[in-house]
Order: sequence, then structure tokens, then C-alpha cells
Amino acid sequence: MNRVSAVFKRPSSIFASAALVLVTSAAPAAATATPPTYRAHDYADGRVLSIDPPGENGLVNLTQLAQFELTGQRPPNSNDQLGPYAGLLYGAPSLTDASLGAYYGDESFGIAPGSITRTEHPTPGQPVVIYRDTRDIPHIYGDNDGALAFGAGYAQAEDRLFLMDVLRHYGEGRLSEFLGPSCADEQMDHDQLLLAPYTPAQAQAQVDALPAEFGAQGALARQMMYSYVDGVNAYLARTATDPGALPADYAAALQPPRPWSVADVVYVTSLIGGIFGDGGGSEVHNAALLQYLQGQLGPAPGRQAFTDLRQRNDADAPTTVDTAFPYEIPGPLAPALTAMPDDAGKPLTGGPAGTTPGCDLVAAGQAATTVVANLLAMPQHMSNALLVSAQHSGEGHPIAVFGPQVSYFAPGILMQEDLHSPDYDAEGASFPGTGLVELGRGQDFAWSATSAGSDLTDQRLERVCDPTGAAPAPTGKYYEFNGQCLPMTHETFTETAVPKPGGVGAPAVITHDIYLTGHGIVQGWTTADGGAPVAVVDQRSTYGHEVDSVVGFLRWGEPALTHDAQSWMTGAAQIGYTFNWFYADSRDIAYYNSGLDPVRHAGADPDLPTWGTGGAEWQGFLPAAQHPHAIDPPSGVLTSWNNKPAPQFSAADSQYGYGPAYRVQMLDAQIQAQLDAHAGRLTRTNLVQAMETAASQDLDGLTTLPELLPYLAGRAEPAGVRQMLDVLAGWNATGDHRRKAAPGDTQYADHAAVAIMDVLQTKLIRALFDPLLAAGGVTGVGSTGGASATGYSVLPMQWVNTPNSGGAHLGSAYDGGYESYLVKVLRQLRNAPVGTPFGSGVLSRICGSGPADCPAAIDRALADTYRTLVSANGGSTDAASWTSTPDTVAAKQTMPQYDAIAFRGIGIVGQPDIDWQNRPTFQQVAEFGRHR
Repeated sequence: MNRVSAVFKRPSSIFASAALVLVTSAAPAAATATPPTYRAHDYADGRVLSIDPPGENGLVNLTQLAQFELTGQRPPNSNDQLGPYAGLLYGAPSLTDASLGAYYGDESFGIAPGSITRTEHPTPGQPVVIYRDTRDIPHIYGDNDGALAFGAGYAQAEDRLFLMDVLRHYGEGRLSEFLGPSCADEQMDHDQLLLAPYTPAQAQAQVDALPAEFGAQGALARQMMYSYVDGVNAYLARTATDPGALPADYAAALQPPRPWSVADVVYVTSLIGGIFGDGGGSEVHNAALLQYLQGQLGPAPGRQAFTDLRQRNDADAPTTVDTAFPYEIPGPLAPALTAMPDDAGKPLTGGPAGTTPGCDLVAAGQAATTVVANLLAMPQHMSNALLVSAQHSGEGHPIAVFGPQVSYFAPGILMQEDLHSPDYDAEGASFPGTGLVELGRGQDFAWSATSAGSDLTDQRLERVCDPTGAAPAPTGKYYEFNGQCLPMTHETFTETAVPKPGGVGAPAVITHDIYLTGHGIVQGWTTADGGAPVAVVDQRSTYGHEVDSVVGFLRWGEPALTHDAQSWMTGAAQIGYTFNWFYADSRDIAYYNSGLDPVRHAGADPDLPTWGTGGAEWQGFLPAAQHPHAIDPPSGVLTSWNNKPAPQFSAADSQYGYGPAYRVQMLDAQIQAQLDAHAGRLTRTNLVQAMETAASQDLDGLTTLPELLPYLAGRAEPAGVRQMLDVLAGWNATGDHRRKAAPGDTQYADHAAVAIMDVLQTKLIRALFDPLLAAGGVTGVGSTGGASATGYSVLPMQWVNTPNSGGAHLGSAYDGGYESYLVKVLRQLRNAPVGTPFGSGVLSRICGSGPADCPAAIDRALADTYRTLVSANGGSTDAASWTSTPDTVAAKQTMPQYDAIAFRGIGIVGQPDIDWQNRPTFQQVAEFGRHR
């Protein structure tokens, strides 16, 4: 049971008794409205579909909760999209265009005749009507933009009120106050305040500044945000007189929802930008790795090894576009700009320290992470997008299958909506608490995104000073800038946390002290230059501008402003968060990599901290034309699974995984297979099949085995190891799938190969890289040492990212691991071509003392894998029969259970686990046959 579910758990009789008192009342009677014309202003002709599990309805009132507790009956439309979503894993091979509707819903504007289940008039003072369809998706029609935004606020509160409350408290750094004290909640508050510490006045000021920054569009965005908040509050007013409108979750939260303000919208958007739309900010960690490698190898070889492992611009890295877009290609480095801490690996001191007794956020970090993963854990990067142009389409029109992977929540952290006014037409998905369609479709085009992780954040060292001229204190609150000793800004954030029923912790008043310089937020203090105190500061380009991107999102819903690929790209360029955006209409496919990308000093090392004293300031921001982009690329194909956008567009300092192996290659291979099978012309079904085939593949097997098996060819291996390799070879020949043969099976069809690969991948990594990296420590390794192990402490990338890495059950997998490192080493051992090979520094320690030690080291890894799996499978020496790994034994689960996707309950009623598939959460299938 996850933490939030535990907070809300009650005996059924208590809820049943409460339901007898607070009987659900019907919504106020509304006058009958004339239903909108189905597919008005819609040029898709029913060929745009979508899915968003588990279901649109996120409201569980006390009566429905009592029914669920007593009988297991779920509220209507709370999981009606779960079965179709889960079923595609097994239905894709026999899929046809005619059967797509069994796995996706209609994303046409309006509602088909006879499908309106409910009509709502939120308030007499607003000319807006909400129509609900059979999936409970709100179709909102306003007489003007303000009324439309009001209706969106009302509908989002109706469907996601408690989730919205969780998100705004999290964004404000007050989750402990809302959910109750726990070290996990304090960790989340702590981290959020080090990212976006806004007072309510500061947050509101961001909204109010939009007209001055963006003119008429900014003014419209501001007006719609205020109207949206009015709509949320109108729904809150309804809950005061209609008990059935209030989520039962609030009974356990021990407080009714407080009114919303535009500041709350800023808090929610800060989460979107911070989790999905940010990149960089790992310079101090990189400095620690560099210092470690130089200590191991010497100054020059250590620096070369650091460069090799960073893979900033690996020649073999798969990219979304083939055209080079140079970014962060520094000139000759100016060493005086680089600010190296004395010991970059040493924990910082003096950060926000107001925590309850026993909640040491450094020491308790690992335990806290496990609990947080059960609440709001999300993959760091969103996925994925597959687009083919008209030249590869059977009907001569582009096709797109794309969507974000935002993890799985109950209720969903995205909600579907259909929004219309005289000047706005858009349908798709929105983050509750924001209002607009962020991912979806317009009249004659569709768009989506994957997280890009471009370098928006830098870490600077501020020299601490004392205005009196005295020696500065170790955690001094003054800093040097342009020859002046300036005071830091001090903000205090206090929350009162009271335990909730079923929760943990004691009552507490928690105070977080946040310090800011002109560059950004102080993360803590350390020393540099032989003991001089410095403050480590995160400078983020989008800090203080969380809602600016709304101008770009708004533009996409305005038909007058967005009508083709080029005008759509204008909106993408106005989004400051770092995303890969994709577009398809009846004529073109397009791509744009958004982000407020800083232009750094030509002599600054983009991988390492710089001084904040004034000599290494940003030189503006990357012009729109220099962002990676394309319209109808020559290949006729665009794909993204959070991979590198373009050649020479340098990986952010926090991204180590852009090497010769990345998960986007699974999409590329499957699209090519579909093109080969269908004479170069695809249908929507073919593209869905390409996506879904890749969704069950194991990237470790796909990338490691084609390099490992030839390396081992002809070598004598013990009989057990040879059988193990034969199992892997057979699996690799059929596509390396982690999938059951049928939904009701208890084991994977290739259970032995999956078990072997999960253990072998980590053991190979350690056999090759322990001699170089293990001296810095290993994190996250339990007694099993299997695929759930995390990685080397000094290198900020986990070894493997399998479906259940760390026990998170997030669904998204293979997003950043050591696959590229293994591929490089194995290719170099075989003298195969490598675009950017490891240099002598890394190779000098591979396997022990260099490549000559690798045959023995790899043999030991194979033998250790065999022994480990024999033990995990009850002593069986028959490799083909293995069904368990040490991880699954420890968890007392089968491998499919261990990998399964779990829905995090941000509310009372959860959802069942589903079989793993590596696929977007909200997903669209789009093909337009006409254009305006």
C-alpha cells in the first residue's frame, strides 16, 4: 500500500456511515443547450485518436467510496481507458485500421450524436457550457476566451480537484502541511524550494507581468489564467452545498480545499518545468568526477577520461535530425572562469535545514526516495514520437503516433479536454491546474512533445565576502559580484504539518531558509581556492518565468495564429522549457527543440562550475533559428525517445547517455521494418505496430548481445555458461522482448533470457568498469546485486534502467544507462569501428589493467551470472528453465509482476497493476486528410 493510500485507508463501515449522512446531491438543474455540431471546424474526419489511462473521471465522493469499499465497484469512467491501453500490448500484432478504435478513443471535436451524457452550466454569469461524453471527457464551449477558460477551470476542478491540491502544495513547497509530516514529504518540499522558491506575491507577479513581456498575447494569457482560477473557485463554491461534488479525500486531509489563486497556477507549472522541462545543473557533480578521475589516472589522462565518459558530442549518438546545430561548442577555454571546489564530492553545508528531528535529508535520502516513488515519482524524461511524412504514407498524408510518458497515477496526472471559443479550438491533454491543452490537436494539425533535457541550468560558485572586510564566515550571506560585496536575499518558508489519519510523523512547524543571489538559488556552501568559503548557486534560465511558456501553448489553440508547420514553429519558439516538439498536418511533419537556452561565455567550460563574480555571465539566449528544427526532413521520418536532438547540439552537463546506444534506435528499427514490409508506405496501424513492438523490447539485450556474442565466438566456455549464451542468442534473434505469450500467462515467453540479461548486464558493467570507478563507491546495491542496483557514486548515471529499476514501477525504461559504454568497449575489443572511442585513460583501467585483462574479466562475469541464477532458481542448472532473478526472489514476485506498471494513488481509489510496456501515457494517433 502506498503512503497516500495508507493515509486514506478506513474500515468500510466508517465510510458507509458517512455516506448515509452526506448523500450525493445532484448538480443544479441546467437549461438545455443546443449541442455543438460534431466535428465542426475539424479536418481530421475521425482519423485522430487518443488514449489516457486509467480514465477521465478522478472524482470519488463519499457515496462512491463507500460503494468501492463494500463491493469493489469503481466510480464510472475512472478506469474505462485502462483495459484498452493495457490490451494493445497483445493486440498490436493483429491490429487493423478498423480495430484501432478498440485501443484508442475518438479525438474529434465535439461529441457524436447520441453520446452526450451530461450538460453543465457552471454559473449563470458565464456564457460557457460543458458537455460530457460517454468517456466523461469535458467538451467546453465558451462564447469568449474568458468564458472558455472559466469552464476549463470548473471542469478540471470537477475531475481532478484533490490531485490539483496535491500539485499546488508540492509546487509551493508545502506538501508536508497538506499530507502530514514525513521525511519523504519534507524531502519533496526541500527539493522544490531549492528549485522554485516563490512567495505567493512573487508567483502572482509572474502572471501579472505577462502583458508587459508579450503584449496582446500576454494580456490574453493573463486574462485567461484569472478566468481559469475563477472557474476553479466556482466549483469549490459548489462543493459547499453539494456534498457529492467534494472528493472524499478531503476527509482524510482534515481540511477543505482553500480557494485558488493565480499563484497556484504558477506553482503547478513550476513542477512541469522542473521535472520535465529542465536540464543541466550537474556541474559540481561533474567536478567531483573529474577530480576523482584525475586522482586515479593523473591530470591529463583523467581529463581525457572525463571527456570520454561525458559523451557531449559522440559521433555515433542517434539524433532526431541529421542537420548539425552547433550549441555549447566552446572556444579555447579560459581556466580563470572555471570554479573548482576544493573537494567537489563533499556534501554541501548550510542549505535549508529546517526539518523535523530524524529527517536528515542527506542520510535519509535513500529511504525517502523509496517512499516518494510511491507518491509522485515520474520518469525524468518524457517519451515518445514517431512521425512519417506523406512520402511514406499509404494515403499520401503524414502520420503521427506520439505522446508524453508522465508515469501512471490514479487519477491520471493528465486529463483530457476539448476546448472551443470563437478564437480557440484545441483538444487533447492538460496538466490539471493549468487549463490549456498542452498536448493535442487543433483544427487541422496535431502536436506532442518529448522531454529534451537541454542545458538550461548552470551551477556557479559565489565567493563569500564580508562587507566589513573581515574574514567571511563559512556560510556567509554576502557574495562578490563585479567588485561589490552584495547581500544575499533571504526568504523564509514555514509550514505547519499535522499528522493525518493513518499517516506517520509528529506535529511539526517546519521552516526552510532559502538564500538567493543575483544568479539564482543557493544550494549550500563549500570551499574553493584552498579553503575560501563559496556558495553553490543554481542559475536556471526559466527561473521567475514559469508561466511565460503559456504564450506559446495558447497560440497553438488559436486558428488565426497557427495554421501550418511554420506558424506552429513560432509558438514552439516561445516555450522556454526544454522539450522536443512534433507536428503533423495533412501536408507536413515538423520538429522544434524548445528552450530558453543560454549562450555561455566562449571561454567557459560548460561541464564545470563557473565563478559568479561577473566574468562568466551568460551572453543572451540561443536564437530560434539556431535551435534544432526541421520540416519534412529528407528521410521522411522523425523519431524521438528523449535522445540527442541534432549533431553538435551538445548534451547538457547532466546527460551522460548520448552515446552509440539509445532507446530511440528501437523505434527507428521498427519503422524501417514496417517500411520494408509494406513497400515503403505505412498506415496508422503500421506506425502503431512499430511503436508497440519497440514497447516490449529490452534495450540491454538489443545493444549488448550483438557486440558480446561475436566477441565470445569460438571461445570455450563451461557447459552452463554456453547454454546461457545459447538462450540469449535465440532471444536476440527474435527481438529481445520482455512480453508474455498471452495476457493470462504468469511468466514471460522468454523468461530465461530476460532473467539472464538482467543479471548479466550489471555484472558485465562491473567487470569492465569497477577497476576505474568502483573506488569512488557504489550506490543502491542491496543484497541481490541485480538489475535494481543503481551505479557508481562518482558518475551521475545508473548502470541500467530496466522496467522496475529501484522498485519504482514507472513504466518508462532504458532512459539512460551504460549500454553505450558497453557497446564502445566491446567494439573496441573486437577492433570494430567506433566513432568516438574511449581513449587511453579509460582503456588503461578497463577490466583491470587494460584490454588484455578483458577475456578473463568477462569470463568471470559470465560465471558469476550463472552461479547467481542457479541460486535464484532453487539450484537448477538448466538455464532454459530459469524464471527468477535475485531481485524477483527478494520481492517474492514473478518477473512480469516485478516489471509491472503500478499506478500511484494520489487519492482514495487506486488502480490495478498492468503488464509492462514502454509507451507514452497519453498517446495520440493522428492523420489529417484535409487542410484549411
